[in-house]
Amino acid sequence: MKILLPNDQLAAVTELLAGMSLKPAASRARTKLLHLVREASTRFGVDEYELISQYATLDDAGKPIINTDGTFNLATPEKAQEFLAARSELFESVVEVSGPTYSRHLTDIKTLLDGYDGELSGEAAEAFDVLYESVADALAKETDDE
Repeated sequence: MKILLPNDQLAAVTELLAGMSLKPAASRARTKLLHLVREASTRFGVDEYELISQYATLDDAGKPIINTDGTFNLATPEKAQEFLAARSELFESVVEVSGPTYSRHLTDIKTLLDGYDGELSGEAAEAFDVLYESVADALAKETDDE
């Protein structure tokens, strides 16, 4: 199974999937997808850390110095715009969420999304829409490839 999601939606999609109350069969499909989204989120975190490491003030071990409030200082403040542009590009880029599951997994995910009757608002509603569109696009591509 393979779907494409924007990096900036990975956390919201993770929260959405983790919070869904589902029947056992749908829960199995959701849990497998949740595992794949968490893996993609971990990879995104590594990418973000590497980006920060390129611009932040580093300690003697070459790691970014993180302030007590979770922020960091740029080693070269003049490169703030360059960092912000690179960070924006990273957040807006699309990540492939894929991995081995089972043959009808994508169809099962689409079915559970179609039948989901939980209430959504705010970030959860946006995450649902992004996930739904990604699954629908992946299914359409799968159909075209056959």
